Amino acid sequence: MPKAQRKRQRKPQPDERKILRKIRKQMPSHGVEIALQATAEQSVTLQRVQEHLRVIRNTVLGELKKWYDQMVRTKTYQRVMRQYRKIYEKLEKTTDKKQMAVLDVEIKTLHDLLNGMREQYQVTFDHARQYGEMLHATKFSLPDSVTVWSACEMAWHSVEGLLFRNAEKVYFYKRDDFMTLQGKQAERSVIVKYDEKHHAWIVQHHGIMFPLMVKPDDLFIEEILSNIEHYREHAKEIDQRNRVLYQAKQPLIPTYRIRNNRIVTRVIRGKPRYFLQMVLEGKPVAKRKKDGTFRHTYGTGRIGADLGTQSLGVVTDEQVILKNLAERSENSLDRERTLAHLQRYLDRSKRATNPQNFDEKGRIKKGRKTWRFSTRYFKAKAKRKELHRKAEVNRKLAHNEDINRLRSYGDALYIEPMQFKSLQQKAKEVKKDEKTSRWTRRKRFGKSIQHRSPGYFFSRVKQVFHDTGGQVYEVHNITFAASQYDHMLDEKHKKTLNQRWHELPDGRRIQRDLYSAFLLYCADETLKHPDRTLCQDHFEGFYLLHNACVEEIRRTHKRILNSGIAVHADHDKHVRRKYRRRKTIA
Repeated sequence: MPKAQRKRQRKPQPDERKILRKIRKQMPSHGVEIALQATAEQSVTLQRVQEHLRVIRNTVLGELKKWYDQMVRTKTYQRVMRQYRKIYEKLEKTTDKKQMAVLDVEIKTLHDLLNGMREQYQVTFDHARQYGEMLHATKFSLPDSVTVWSACEMAWHSVEGLLFRNAEKVYFYKRDDFMTLQGKQAERSVIVKYDEKHHAWIVQHHGIMFPLMVKPDDLFIEEILSNIEHYREHAKEIDQRNRVLYQAKQPLIPTYRIRNNRIVTRVIRGKPRYFLQMVLEGKPVAKRKKDGTFRHTYGTGRIGADLGTQSLGVVTDEQVILKNLAERSENSLDRERTLAHLQRYLDRSKRATNPQNFDEKGRIKKGRKTWRFSTRYFKAKAKRKELHRKAEVNRKLAHNEDINRLRSYGDALYIEPMQFKSLQQKAKEVKKDEKTSRWTRRKRFGKSIQHRSPGYFFSRVKQVFHDTGGQVYEVHNITFAASQYDHMLDEKHKKTLNQRWHELPDGRRIQRDLYSAFLLYCADETLKHPDRTLCQDHFEGFYLLHNACVEEIRRTHKRILNSGIAVHADHDKHVRRKYRRRKTIA
């Protein structure tokens, strides 16, 4: 048989390798980021490679989008999608098993029709990969084949959003956007290894060596690198031991084997910086201080946390805390104000240099337009980008600090879940104000969620508590109603958003967020209602800590957003006067 007609046959895998594959699927993983040291020449070479990857990714995405638009315009596709929606609605309403089985068969038939149409119109990953390989072979030859494959995967992932995730449009990378250099395996494209000659860890990509920038007192990175080296030297022994533990159904040993690597580019203070991101098997090692002691401690006990769009209320056995989310210092509000000033300046500058593109009411005209921008506009735009980068880093650090502090208070966190994605969207209904007869604004909590990131805090706190042996209990927000319940009356009363204080029957007033955190702290086993007995037993101690917390906020003149705790008027005027003196571009 000629070589061209021969089919490659895979050899059957031995049982040991099959078990090892199951172990690696079951093993948890975590990511580590380390800065890379790059010279000016290496930086130029990487940017040229990234530019070729960007063009390949955008070209492949444009090709897929063109064929997708042609497929969507056909009457056959529209008819099949209408049938699919009707059957899916029936499937959600019915409870009859026979009818559900019939509907499942019909849905599978429609799936086959849709898959056939995608094959016919070349809206598949195979077509994206082949088109990317053609571009790589004919014109854009600087990247290697592995990173080209990853770029095609990124383009296909965007089209998958249109097909399966109700996305409205795809995103094309601009010239200022840097592509990620990613390998599918640890031994290909982006390779991490130890240089025996220079006694240092390096990253090899595209024939270039990048040394890792490891601080001498960074015990966390040093321990991770030593674990990687230990697995490379004793890989067979560790894998064999994990096979025995897996067959005995016992906990596995973390291997710290590198699954894949990638190089990420970030612009910091106007200059590109490069970072290595590794995905390792096993849970991350515990961080230590310079003297070798553990940085974080893990407590035991209940914690009640009321998470809002801008603030966080915490109640434990010994503490009551009310603070702003994502705030490491008082400069957070100042940075938000500076960003608002920059945004207004950019809008004024754009309108001043392009008056022909706006109508009499200040709206942008329709049609193709030519835009011109001043040099100061580009400088202000770069400054705004840098401020957003700093705000993002500070938000992440502040969230991690708060979560580690919560974990030190206890190991059982009771929290009320919220749909932050829905809160940041505009209201669907348009209403008129009864007093002024004007249309009310549809905006909701978009800016608050952008500046404070409560959704990231919620997902991150669940991950940290799970990894450290704790537990996060999510109460049923409809039946629990932490903001409405009164434990003395054992009744629920709705409050408007501007009512920030809860008044008890005996006349005592409690801050609304802290009282909700207290009710979450006293949740029952079903997580559907507060335990009234627990509330009565712990209320007096909570009330003393609550008063101390509120007095401390008033004494320090700390402004807690949407708390209803008034800051001294003279101090507030001094803060506003200080902001006016700040020199901003606006």
